[in-house]
Amino acid sequence: MTVLFAGIAAGEQQPPAGSSIPLIQANTELVLVDALVTDANNNPPIATLNASDFQLTENGSPQTISSCSRNALPLSIVMLFDLTDSVQSQLKALSTQALEVLSHLRPEDEVAVMTFSSTTHLLQPFTRDHAAISDAIQQAARNHSKEATFIDEVVYESAQEAQRATTPHSRRVLLFFTDGTSDPPTPLTRKISPSAPKALHSQAEAQRNLLAHGVTVSAVIERSALTSATLIEQNVNPLDTLLGFAVGYRIHSKDFQHFAEMTGGPYLRGNGKDSAQRMIQIIDELRNRYTLGYRPDSSCAAGEFCRIALRFSPGALKQYPELKARHFRIETRTGYYR
Repeated sequence: MTVLFAGIAAGEQQPPAGSSIPLIQANTELVLVDALVTDANNNPPIATLNASDFQLTENGSPQTISSCSRNALPLSIVMLFDLTDSVQSQLKALSTQALEVLSHLRPEDEVAVMTFSSTTHLLQPFTRDHAAISDAIQQAARNHSKEATFIDEVVYESAQEAQRATTPHSRRVLLFFTDGTSDPPTPLTRKISPSAPKALHSQAEAQRNLLAHGVTVSAVIERSALTSATLIEQNVNPLDTLLGFAVGYRIHSKDFQHFAEMTGGPYLRGNGKDSAQRMIQIIDELRNRYTLGYRPDSSCAAGEFCRIALRFSPGALKQYPELKARHFRIETRTGYYR
């Protein structure tokens, strides 16, 4: 049986270097999809659904869900701290939130700590030693970078680090602490970013690296006054907009959200008050997701991207009227590579 964690390519003969995820080759493949059921009011996830409450399609073709469980799996989290200018005023608060999250983790969970701007820097490889993780978080809070934020490169590199997790069958998560903005790689932003690799990875390459290895992106977004002012000016001043397109200054504000939604990861727009508590809730959500299993019946070839869509079944909407009335949604990744 080939087990695909909705993103582990069955065509690979061996797991990626440094990966602890087993790849078992046989005649039948089973795709496992993580899913989280949440509502718009941040109420606790629903814990009582079963396979008949979901409808799943692969490339538009209905699939039969053969298993459904809700297990508390261990987490392998890469904490990533944004060091760029616009985040500096919020970096200490973000590190404090990270320390509170750390105190909520279980003994079997492991954490790696990285910083980023135009590229990533590893401060602490995966460990369960909370003292070492705490030291790395506090070290990150003291750092600073004048370089741009090349999010596609950062996501690609940090997904590589996630593959070095040491806990078998853990849920692998990139947890970003940031203001949520990034920069396009233009001659101007490349010039101020000497640490960036000469050949940057594209968004498509970053997405494939995430989906091919079952890595979820989540983010805590705290906007500084500088960030908010820049975004407002950029959006309301036509001259600034034209100048931005011309010189490469126009910043992006939805890239982190894009990666989170694509991988089914929750993200938090903080307000500095209850952010830590909400972040702890997100950690619980990541740990306690549903895992749905199915044997695919679609025309996907080996190495091809297979698109997944997951929704509530008519029976679930009838049995649980609150699913519709309270605007519940299902968060899951958009697909996997066979």
